[in-house]
Amino acid sequence: EEPLLARIIVERYEGEKVHGLYEGEGVAYFEGGNTYKGMFSEGLMHGQGTYTWADGVKYEGTFVKNVQMYDGCYTWSDGSMYEGSIKNGVRHGFGLFRSGTCPVSYVGHWCKGKRHGKVN
Repeated sequence: EEPLLARIIVERYEGEKVHGLYEGEGVAYFEGGNTYKGMFSEGLMHGQGTYTWADGVKYEGTFVKNVQMYDGCYTWSDGSMYEGSIKNGVRHGFGLFRSGTCPVSYVGHWCKGKRHGKVN
């Protein structure tokens, strides 16, 4: 399951600011140990970036106003990965999942984070 970006409180920021807001390329260090390195716009994660949770889960891809959207790649600490369409932070659309712990993979459609459709 994809981790959520809930309650993201910035402890430290390295990068440019415009009118006191994060802008352009930067790195944010969040309360709890999560980090984000990438593009900001008007103080929000917006554009290409990498968000890493303290437990090692990582998302690389597109952000729209702090939300993972469009195309991206999740990797989990057990070696599992998902690459494909993302909507509102979850797998949605066409994508590939490969387990890091067993010989299981799925290529196909996803709906709100769950496999959707027939598997051949």
